[in-house]
Amino acid sequence: TASIVVPRDKISGLPAGEYDAHPCLKISQNCEWRLFQRPDDAIIPGFDKQTEYDMADMGLLAANFKPIDGEEMEQIRNQIDLYEFFTDDMKRHIENNVEEKNEVSVCSAKPRIWEGKPTKNPR
Repeated sequence: TASIVVPRDKISGLPAGEYDAHPCLKISQNCEWRLFQRPDDAIIPGFDKQTEYDMADMGLLAANFKPIDGEEMEQIRNQIDLYEFFTDDMKRHIENNVEEKNEVSVCSAKPRIWEGKPTKNPR
């Protein structure tokens, strides 16, 4: 939710007398539809194809995922029992990040670390 507090006299169109007791009013707007939120099951490689597609796309702003550098991406790629289950989109994303070792990215199977362990609530 995004919100702002505004002086009442700066807001036009208010019902007469209804808000007179309040010098300022808080305006809120739910903006959740603008955010990418990963379903909890997306941590299972290949399970949520849409999430892996979205996460593999360029320009994703992700805050609830562990930052992963190229070396760690290479470890993910080499972990056959994990890597083989990813969708082609996520495999391509992992490969691209392995090639660019200085880049930092995210992987659907790696939620953020909270208090020393992967979070159980990635949202």
